[in-house]
Amino acid sequence: MGDSYSAVISKLDAFTATDFEGNEPGRLQLITTARKLVSRLETRHEKIFNIDFRNPVEYAVIRVCLDIGLWRQWTVGGGGEKTVEELAKLAEKDIEVNLLRRLLRLLGATYIIEETGEDRYKPTEFSLSFGDESTTMPSAIIAMSDHWSPASMNLPSFLAKTSYREPLDPKNSNYIDAFPEKLSFFDRCLSNQRYQDGFSGFMMEWSLYRISWPEFYDTTELVAGADLNSGAPLLVDIGGHHGHDISNFLKEHPDVPAGSLVIQDLEAVLADAHLDTDKVKLMPHSFFEPQPIHGSRAYFLRGIFHDWAYEPSLQILKNIIPAMKKGYSKLLVCDVVIPPSGASTFQTGIDLNMMTLLSAYERTEALWRKLLNDAGYKIIKIWMDHKGYEGLIEAELA
Repeated sequence: MGDSYSAVISKLDAFTATDFEGNEPGRLQLITTARKLVSRLETRHEKIFNIDFRNPVEYAVIRVCLDIGLWRQWTVGGGGEKTVEELAKLAEKDIEVNLLRRLLRLLGATYIIEETGEDRYKPTEFSLSFGDESTTMPSAIIAMSDHWSPASMNLPSFLAKTSYREPLDPKNSNYIDAFPEKLSFFDRCLSNQRYQDGFSGFMMEWSLYRISWPEFYDTTELVAGADLNSGAPLLVDIGGHHGHDISNFLKEHPDVPAGSLVIQDLEAVLADAHLDTDKVKLMPHSFFEPQPIHGSRAYFLRGIFHDWAYEPSLQILKNIIPAMKKGYSKLLVCDVVIPPSGASTFQTGIDLNMMTLLSAYERTEALWRKLLNDAGYKIIKIWMDHKGYEGLIEAELA
């Protein structure tokens, strides 16, 4: 193997994300190939060590460094290479140097930070984001311990209680079973601002990862065919959270009339939405109630239906139908579309998290077609993003 082996190692070691600018499918393909390689090379003992020992404590260390203010101060101070002693002094809370030394060794070994010498480290772009309060990364980190981890750890016992039936009842979910409040995921978020902030922070980071929907759906035709003199809006974003998707649409079409874009969500969610534009209206609304805005050119729902199994999803869809103008209004559903084979870790991971948190699931194209047809729609086209993860399902009244 000799020289050729060394050459392969050197080539692999040189790759960075910037090498794949404009080639997202190539970057994802290399990641998948690298995962396969690691899986082939690791022994079973290494695999179980990572699952049982390394991954949980890696998160714990990241969280401890967040709690003592180390990430924030390292980021505010401009990053840079520092000794363990310097980092201990940088932290907002007093921490023993040797304790911090042991914590940072793991993060250096797992490339969360970069070890540059004995007791010396410098941050990575990733670790700097932990302390960047202009992002929602700090809240997203906290969401792990407030939501995802306890719910995941509870899943085996919950499935045993249900005799290993697929969880489809939102009133009897693993999440409700996992926490002492015995509240559903969304109700628990609304009961405690920290829980809501963690969820919102994670959702914001996730929205930044997802492809902007106007990049893979032709919104120009949507706007060109709109009657903006009728008084009805152009686009209603149902369950639009803090407006990330509306903002992406507005970047593509900055000249739309004032008030022609609407974000609907629960009042408590919209209270944290900050959009400095007269183009967008905020409207408290539950999608389990009839749609109050009639005659919009489009009704848009992104990342909504994977929160709900068949019956609740059917109700959401049917609540929109009376508001739509046949032959004019469009239903735009943006969500994961699981392929028949070769699903990604992103798609499969989200699917099982929806089961764990909400007794819900991601859908295949066949499941999407059944749901929309049963509700009274016909699918015009499914536009896939260039990652192959999400689709924009364009539908009209049947």
